[in-house]
Amino acid sequence: MPATVVGSLARARGDLPTALDTLRRAADIARLWGLSSFLVLTLARLADAELAGGDRGRARELVDEAAETADSGPVFPVVRDELDDVAARAGRDAARTARRDGAMVEELTDRELAILRRLGGTGSQREIGASLFLSVNTVKGYTKSLYRKLDVGTRAAAVARARALDLIP
Repeated sequence: MPATVVGSLARARGDLPTALDTLRRAADIARLWGLSSFLVLTLARLADAELAGGDRGRARELVDEAAETADSGPVFPVVRDELDDVAARAGRDAARTARRDGAMVEELTDRELAILRRLGGTGSQREIGASLFLSVNTVKGYTKSLYRKLDVGTRAAAVARARALDLIP
């Protein structure tokens, strides 16, 4: 926790290099400890620092990790609020906006967004599942749901549509 505080103070002072370095180390420690609220808070603050540094893609990845952690364990409400604030600034609300604007039939879940971000790479569905600790059949189910919600029929089309809607970098 002290590293998270030091990194947050560096960010508040405008010392972005120190903030990023300290918060990255704090996130590594938090992952090892496995305390949900502490990890989510650290990831949210690191995402904020990444945003300040102009790396929106990395910030979104951190927000995804924090959201998955928050969904899998108890998290203090104030920590969830901080995550929601950073998520909005990182563009996670792009899916909600696309849904409201009628560009998508249904809003994507956090898990679907996490899979969608990985579909842009070269990993197989089995590899995507392994990275998210999901079975290949679960990934296939989410992928099918993604295709339906994005109104596409292929992986490449899903990625192109997601990029057009600013759902992924």
